[in-house]
This record gives sequence, C-alpha cells and structure tokens, in this order.
Amino acid sequence: MNINRLYVIIAVVILIGGGAGIYFLMFYKTVEVGDTVYIDYTFYLDTGEIVDTTLEEVAMDDTQPKFWRFRLKASYEPLKVVMGKSTLLPDLELALIGMREGEKKEIAIPPERAYGYRDPSLVREVPLLQTLEKEEEVPLEDFTQRVEENPQPDERYQLQDLTILVLEVTEEKVRFRYELEMGQEIYISLGKAKVTEVTDTAYKITLTPSLGDTVLGSGVVTEIKEDSMMVDFNHLFAGETLHYTIWVVTIEKA
Repeated sequence: MNINRLYVIIAVVILIGGGAGIYFLMFYKTVEVGDTVYIDYTFYLDTGEIVDTTLEEVAMDDTQPKFWRFRLKASYEPLKVVMGKSTLLPDLELALIGMREGEKKEIAIPPERAYGYRDPSLVREVPLLQTLEKEEEVPLEDFTQRVEENPQPDERYQLQDLTILVLEVTEEKVRFRYELEMGQEIYISLGKAKVTEVTDTAYKITLTPSLGDTVLGSGVVTEIKEDSMMVDFNHLFAGETLHYTIWVVTIEKA
C-alpha cells in the first residue's frame, strides 16, 4: 500500500474518532461528583401540593394545588448545584448521578431518608396570656451581645424592638427596666403581642398569633385556641414523603 495513502487513512480515522469523541462528550456526558449542574425541579408532597419549583409556568398554574407556605418568586431560573458539596438531600443528589443533559427523572424520598418522623412531644401548648416582669437582670456579656453596645446606667436601648432603661451595671450583671405602654403592640420571642395590663411590677401581655407564624426560633403556630396556641417544633416536612421531578439543564464538567 502506498505510504501516503496509509497516512491519509490514518488521518481520516483519527478525525472520525475525534469527532465521535467530541459528539459523545457533548451529547452523552453524565453527571459526576465534582460537576456543576444546573437543574429545574418541582418539589411536591403526597397530596400533590407543590412546595417549590424553578419553573414559572408551574408556579403560575392555578390549577395545580400549592402547599400553604408556597410563595411566588421574583424570578425563575435553574438551580446551580455543585455535586458533592452536600447542598441537597443525599437521595436527591444521588439521583442526579449518571443523568444526562435534558434527562428527566421522578424520585420519592421517604421520611426516614428526609426529615424523619413526627415526634408528638415536640408539639407544645403555649398560653396566650403572658407576664413580662418590668425589671430584669441578665449577664453583662449576654446583654452586650444582644444590644451590640456597652451598657451605661440611665441610658435607654432597644432590646427585641422594646425600649429598656438600664438601672445598674456591674462587672457581671446588667439590671434594666422595660418601658412599655398600655395597648402597645410589640414583638417578642413568642411572636406578636399586645400589652393588655400594667401592674406595679409587671406587664400582662396577650399574644396575637397567626397560623404559620414562626416563634421561639423554630416553632410553627399550627392551631389557635381561645386562650392558647399550639406550636409545632417538628421540622415542617417531618413524616412527609418528598417527591421531586428533576430535569438536568446543563452539566459543566469538573
């Protein structure tokens, strides 16, 4: 065989092989750990209620039921995920491994693989009528962190949006007095409230909650009774099977 012809054949084979390789990488690359992946998703519960989505047409579709905490977004775009950074639930990230661009997948994550089962002991009843002593004493370090200032006697400060007057400062303690008025609407760790009675030593405060309010850090108001409210400290999706429809939009290889 002519040597020049042989070189031509080898060159053609290399070009074809290279082109096939590029085609494979472009159209058949799959998600691996370390890749940056852009995904669209719709997250919903067993009831079919949609909790969250990256798709505007889904969010705006009034025929599809929405979870009570569902909120419209200012803009909708794919979610950026760096695989292996643990930004998603483990089962959700695992489901993405091996997927190709444009591929769609439905997954269901049971409670034990998501946020666990509900614990009835984490649901507490809180009286709506509360008492706030007019004077309070706290460690100096705690006070300084909360007001972000070094307290001075006879000076007024804002503590949780409440006006307080510092009465005494020692090396360890700060003693102060709340300055509230009858009928004043305030916000405390238990949520929205109103001053409904003033005595010589205390303020009587009536809580004014709404369903879904977050109080005491992570508790959610689930029921309001005549003189109390039920606060659930379970995770919002405890006991729920989480359903996801996911689409891989773009894969950026590591």
